[in-house]
Amino acid sequence: MNRLIGHIDLDYFYAQVEEVENPALRERPVIVCVFSGRTEDSGVVSTANYRARDFGVHSGMPIVSAKKRLEGTNPAIVRMDHEKYEAVSARIMENVNQLVDVLEPTGIDEAFFDITSSADGDYDRGREIAESIKKSVFESEHLTSSIGLGRSKVVAKLGSDLSKPNGLTVITPEKTSDVLGPLPVGKLYGVGPKTSASLNEIGIKTVADLARADPSDLERLFGRKFGAYLLAAATGTDDAPVVAGLEPTQFSRIVTLKEDTKDPHEVVSQLAPGIGYIEAKLAASKMSFRTVSAIGILTDLSTKTRSKTFETPVVGVSVIHEEATVLFAELASSAGRDFRRAGIRVSGLAHTEDQSSLSEFVGTPR
Repeated sequence: MNRLIGHIDLDYFYAQVEEVENPALRERPVIVCVFSGRTEDSGVVSTANYRARDFGVHSGMPIVSAKKRLEGTNPAIVRMDHEKYEAVSARIMENVNQLVDVLEPTGIDEAFFDITSSADGDYDRGREIAESIKKSVFESEHLTSSIGLGRSKVVAKLGSDLSKPNGLTVITPEKTSDVLGPLPVGKLYGVGPKTSASLNEIGIKTVADLARADPSDLERLFGRKFGAYLLAAATGTDDAPVVAGLEPTQFSRIVTLKEDTKDPHEVVSQLAPGIGYIEAKLAASKMSFRTVSAIGILTDLSTKTRSKTFETPVVGVSVIHEEATVLFAELASSAGRDFRRAGIRVSGLAHTEDQSSLSEFVGTPR
């Protein structure tokens, strides 16, 4: 089965959050700055929107230099509010985590994800999933994002870089060498200026040059491990897995339906393997849940959810089947469109060994 690895990058994240909070900023150059406090202009630019970038402003530039470049443009100079951005990021990561098999956040504004199982190795399905992710993030937070999809982390990261802003680049295995080949080696994930300069010195300037390099030359220059990585990165064959970064707060599964439908019984029938997957995850991790949610991705790729939360933790997976049918019936009656994809999620997880028996609280009958 083909691997389908994705990379999502939230476009000019800090500045875009500020634009959403104050829409009037969208027409102005916006720079989000870290002030050192020594003088009014001491510090550096953390992020700039594209209007500011058009004037040559970039991350890491001294604030005073950025102001000079933006003279006469009525720029918005905003103090970085990390707590606010972290809150938005957390909501987005939680949102995306519902739509993928595995999510690996790598920063406040980006993450890798694996959708191999959900897409069943099919790149057309993978594109649909990526489109639904972008739409879900935009609908929930009004933020655009760029996504790359390919057979490895390196390919996915390149794809998201190539599609900025607000784009989606799907690089199939057959097209990998065509897309990667002409790029400078410095575009590869993990290849910094020093490595790029060392490769240039031995005549390796493009990714295609690197893909044809003698492995022994790379090992001599960079060591066996990194040399092997460079070759795998250049050929798109790096098999580094997407690793969930935190203890799970939920388990979910989403499937593409065989046909678009509003029939809740048909939806739950096709979700049966996914519910079995969740049951196995709960058993393996010895966890219970408090909330079960139905996730419907409609034919217009919008995402709708409906949830039921229980007063006490639930262990029995039969409850998921029962509630899923009810929840999808409610979604179908309110959505107005057929479901294209459907998912089930349990959240409010807790380790069963940490929970006290209900009888401890109720007491012995008298």
